[in-house]
Amino acid sequence: MVRHVFDMKESATHELVARQLRDLANQFEAGSVELAYDESHAPTTITDPVDVTLDLTQNRHHVELLIRIGWHTD
Repeated sequence: MVRHVFDMKESATHELVARQLRDLANQFEAGSVELAYDESHAPTTITDPVDVTLDLTQNRHHVELLIRIGWHTD
């Protein structure tokens, strides 16, 4: 079963994005992430091992960093 829980797309300063990523990193360290549109959605538990892919591409006028993180659920 696949269920869409959350996505985000915005333009922001690099300082704001850094704060958001640090907050997300702190949630990962604590073992769960609170990303959901519905407040009644429980935090998503993170289990080890976590698979991480970092993909940096650079064009002439644009740079893109894709961070893909996944883990198995019980």
